[in-house]
Amino acid sequence: MNIGLCGYGVIGSGLFNLLKNNNDFKVLKVLDLPTKKDVLKDLYVDDYKKIVNDNNIDIVVEAMGGEKLPYIIIKEALTNKKHVVTSNKEVVSMHLKEFLELAKANDVKFLFEASVGGGIPIICNLIHNIKSNKVNHIYGILNGTTNFILTKMNEGLQFEEALKKAQELGFAEADPTADLLGLDMVRKIAILSDLAYDTFIDISNIPHFGIENVNKELIDKLNIKGYNLKFVCESIRNNDEISLIVSPVAVKKDSIISSISYENNIVVFESDTNKELSFIGKGAGANPTASAMISDLYYIIKDELKIDLKLDKNYKIVNKEYKEYVEGVRVF
Repeated sequence: MNIGLCGYGVIGSGLFNLLKNNNDFKVLKVLDLPTKKDVLKDLYVDDYKKIVNDNNIDIVVEAMGGEKLPYIIIKEALTNKKHVVTSNKEVVSMHLKEFLELAKANDVKFLFEASVGGGIPIICNLIHNIKSNKVNHIYGILNGTTNFILTKMNEGLQFEEALKKAQELGFAEADPTADLLGLDMVRKIAILSDLAYDTFIDISNIPHFGIENVNKELIDKLNIKGYNLKFVCESIRNNDEISLIVSPVAVKKDSIISSISYENNIVVFESDTNKELSFIGKGAGANPTASAMISDLYYIIKDELKIDLKLDKNYKIVNKEYKEYVEGVRVF
């Protein structure tokens, strides 16, 4: 199948390189800034319409980031009966319901495994799980950048040193604001909650508290009392209410959450019949994310992973109440 790739940054170039020797898929065109023209040569295009309107392209892969232009590209691609694969958690969290409706109306697939958890197969397993299980609780660490920073601080680095190290290794952006404030995890827990509860959550309703003010002194105090500081997202369904939160929390050192270090992520689903399922793996990096996108490409070629959800159930969004604190930090 022929691919039009939108975005040739870390993720897009990673996907492109993994597809070079793949006989099932061929990249016909790549959209990016003019600075990539010399690298991409004949594949380069400067207008997204040259991809979404090309009858020879079967799948549009969006790996640009941001919301405005990716929204337009995805919407027009689906309308033009092209399958879409994306890694963009921002645009997915804001427009998932519309995209799924467009995909269904045009008999194509909209897949977004790489938008949550890097290379961990979270979305596909959640979709399969909810067919026979009612998921009522989702929690985990879904940001490799901040988990890396907290791990390095636990090893002795100050916040600024840990952030710099994360940037040097490519785990943190030059502007890490979305990660540090928790916006990245807000988007990811919203996507998982949408799917698990068959609803559509306005991400502006999700409270989030960042780690930008965390210092090593706090981490040392928690260590002495038997806790590690972790940056966690959580979603709980209770009858007709959903509580969601993203915040740094104190976690007992012997818990599974506490053991997740560096850029690794963890997601836990709790359901009525299947009980607790945990998924752990690399949550950042070009290859893990690109591998998740390739999985979606094969779901398309094999006509698998049907997301037959309307996202139309209504729930009241409420705040979770924490009853236990240590050193002023919520205990998870």
